[in-house]
Parts: sequence; C-alpha cells; structure tokens
Amino acid sequence: MTKKIALTGGGTGGHTFPLLSLYNYLKEEHNYEYIWVGEEGSLEQEIAEKNKIPFYDISAGKIRRYFDWRNFYEPLKNLTGIFEGIYYLLKHKIDIVFSKGGYVSLPLCIAAKILGKKIYIHESDTVMGISNRLIAKMATKIFYSFPNPKTIGSRKHIHSGPILNPELIDYLKTLKVKENDEMTVMVMAGSQGSTTIFKNLLKILPDLQDIKFHIILGEKNMHFRDEFKQFPNTLVHDFITQKRLGSILKDIDIAITRGGSTALWEMYYFGIHAIIIPLKNSAGNHQQKNAEFFHAQYGSNILDEEEQLEINLFRLLQKFKKLRKSGLNLDGFFEPLRVIEEEIGE
Repeated sequence: MTKKIALTGGGTGGHTFPLLSLYNYLKEEHNYEYIWVGEEGSLEQEIAEKNKIPFYDISAGKIRRYFDWRNFYEPLKNLTGIFEGIYYLLKHKIDIVFSKGGYVSLPLCIAAKILGKKIYIHESDTVMGISNRLIAKMATKIFYSFPNPKTIGSRKHIHSGPILNPELIDYLKTLKVKENDEMTVMVMAGSQGSTTIFKNLLKILPDLQDIKFHIILGEKNMHFRDEFKQFPNTLVHDFITQKRLGSILKDIDIAITRGGSTALWEMYYFGIHAIIIPLKNSAGNHQQKNAEFFHAQYGSNILDEEEQLEINLFRLLQKFKKLRKSGLNLDGFFEPLRVIEEEIGE
C-alpha cells in the first residue's frame, strides 16, 4: 500500500536540499507519494516545482533567539499555519511528515501532532536548531548526522548520518581517482555570506597561479564572475547541479568552504581535505561546532574570517601545494538513507 509523505523545511539550502535527496532516493521504490509544504516564493518552492513535487505554501513566523519586536507578532502566523497544515494533511491523506527544520516546518508538524500523524525529523548539524528542538518533543523519531549521546540505546534518537543526494554519484562514469598534475581546489562558500571569502581569495590569486581553482559563485555572487575569469587557472561556475558537482568533487584535492553540514560531509565522502571558514553568528554557532568536529575527526583546518584571512588562507594553500587526494570514501554513502527508509517504512 502506497504511503503519502509531506516534506517540510526550508529557509536555507541546508534545510532544503536534503529533502530533495531523500525524495530522489525514495522515489525509486515507488512506495510513496509526496507533497512539499513550505514558504511561498522560497528556495524550497523552486526546488519542489523543478522536480515536479506538488508544493503548498503555509503561514509561518520566524522565532528569533534575540530580542526583536517581531517576536511578539510573527509567531502568531503559526496559528494560521497550523490550521492550513491540518487542511493539507487531511486533504492529501498524509501518513508521514518528514521535516528538515527551519521555522516554516513548525506549523505543519504541530498540525501532524494534533492529527496523530507520524513525524520524523533529521538534524544536520552538531547543534539542533530551535525549530527542530520544538518539533523533537512531538517527533516519532529523530535522525542525526553527527554522533549524539542521545542515540545510545534509543529507538527514538537515531544516528543515521548525513542525507546526501544520490545524484552526486549516480552519474559518475568511474570511481577511479587520477592524480592531478597541479593541486585542484574548489571554493564552495554558499550563495549567502560568501563575499568575505571571495574578496580575500581574489587578493591572493595572482600569487597562486600554479594551483587550479573551481569557483562556485551562487546566484547572489554573479558580480564576481569577471574578476575570477581574468585568471587562467580558475574555472567559474555560476551554479552547479548535483550531477555535475559529483563529477567535479571526484577530482578535487582541497575545498574552501563554510561550516554547513551537507558541504562538509560531501567533502568527507569524496576524500577532499577541507579548509573551513565558519560563518559568524550562525544559529547556535553550529558552523563553528561542525568545523570543530571535522577538525578533530578528519584533520580539517579552521580559519577565522576576522583574523588575517587573506594571509592565513595563502599560507595554508602554499603548505598543501603538494597534497593530492588518496581516494574516495563512498562505501557508506547510502547508509543514512537506507536507515531512514527502514525506519519510516515500519
């Protein structure tokens, strides 16, 4: 019997793309039907519509961790959102709500709790977001990317590992890694919050002509395109699909990236040494905490964007100039998705 799943979550790529990854994995079995519930005009709406997943917008109010007058009235939107959520769940006969967090997920999950529906959430980061903390109290099961003491001996708290898109490896022609003649670096700093990284990199590029760079700009950074293209050792990507990303990651030696969980786990599975520049003031300081985990477990480097970033980045790239990746770590790539599929299929 086909089950119906409502996907919810959004606000950032970290909340949105793992839902698409889960959808891409589960749709192969044809055991589920899907809707996606999120914010109108959002990234999640764009992704859902591109993948022909029925999308429905819902009212939701952001809950801020700091004093803001909007905290007095924006959460009231959630009341409207709860009634909208009840309507969507009943109309589409939803069996399961799967949430990746973000404030837009809260009203639908409350509606699911009222109706007695199963609620599953996945926490990408080392520090659980405020929406997920609230939803966790209602959840049937909670999956974690990172090891968590709560998962020891628990049937509700499950260390699944990260949700990554199967398309990253589905289209690879070979898993054999060839050694690059020159060190190859990917700069993947996200569309937002990446200006500081790009500006500092542009300052040192004239002295790094013996290193090859892949620069992924994102739609908010197109104004950097011409500046990067003037260097013969840079290949500039405005935007990159998951299919294309996988083929590039296979041949990358080092990545300069923010501290988002999805990007860091992608680097791990593709055997890439990460230079992590955590975004300041991320919710719960989760990017710094993520970076510290990868530094302790895998030897990743951490740089502070406010402490001589230009100089420290140049020194690290010079230090690692002869570094080449030894191989890929793809053996457990699908395990998190397999664990989640098994749990929600019970």
